Amino acid sequence: MRGRTFARLLVAGFLLQGSWLAYSQGPPSPRPLRTERVAGDLYLVSGDGGNVAVYVTGEGVVLVDDMFHRNHADILAHVRTITDQPLRYVLNTHQHDDHAGGNAPMLPIAEVVAHRNARANMVARRPPYFEETPGTPIGLPRVTFASELSVFLGGKEVRAHHFGRGHTNGDAAIYFPGLKAIHTGDLFLLPGGPRRAPADGRPVGVPIFVDYAQGGSFLEWTETLDGILTLDFETVIPGHGPVSTRADVERFRADLETMRTRIAGLINEGRSRDDLVSLLERDYGWRATGCPPSPPTAGCLQYQQVDALIAELRE
Repeated sequence: MRGRTFARLLVAGFLLQGSWLAYSQGPPSPRPLRTERVAGDLYLVSGDGGNVAVYVTGEGVVLVDDMFHRNHADILAHVRTITDQPLRYVLNTHQHDDHAGGNAPMLPIAEVVAHRNARANMVARRPPYFEETPGTPIGLPRVTFASELSVFLGGKEVRAHHFGRGHTNGDAAIYFPGLKAIHTGDLFLLPGGPRRAPADGRPVGVPIFVDYAQGGSFLEWTETLDGILTLDFETVIPGHGPVSTRADVERFRADLETMRTRIAGLINEGRSRDDLVSLLERDYGWRATGCPPSPPTAGCLQYQQVDALIAELRE
């Protein structure tokens, strides 16, 4: 029973992290959002799509991510419950539309900033790209950066860092040095809450998606997390899930490496693709059964890019 619960939790994490809906489905209604204080003038808005950070200064507000296009009005309403300061900046952690889908309606009222690779991915839209509802407007950032960018507003600093590839090739970690806090985007996530040790001898794993179509890398992900861990922080807003700690990121990094090492070992032992897919589905909660090769389908993007994963991990 505990093993089945663990598997279901991982599957739920993938669905939360991706929200990979089939093209045939209509746009869902926005889900209720909630707001909580993280530390000082830093708040979290969550409930639908990726976590949104709200940083209040005396000269305006900085957002990190803006969920789906459908969440725009609700996010602004929640910001107004916190402050009457105007929205000035939106920093994207990456381009997936559960994190940057609200860019288009933000552009008339705020400056949107992202890593240059994230913007390029929005322009290229290489399939299977993340798009919950075809035709949703894509808001292209007007400001991009290569490795680091700082926003100074009201005497406070917000710093965007790009430490390398992982979830995509354009992941940004957003650092609030005055609060020793960070928003990791989907480089670190805890959907469903804190993870527990696997039951019934199941191998250690983490609920990640390597978006190879958008330049992601399983091999380089731990190095990117190592870059994040050079920063002085204790409080963490993950891409999905509750406010966490530095120790949670360290544990996630170790478990990711354990999972990758095992999968790479099996690939280099000569396991067949079918055997590997069955293992990923059984031990790590990937969905493969019932998944078509294309188009991008609910919960199936991990499986649909498994050939790229095998190619990267094969020595």
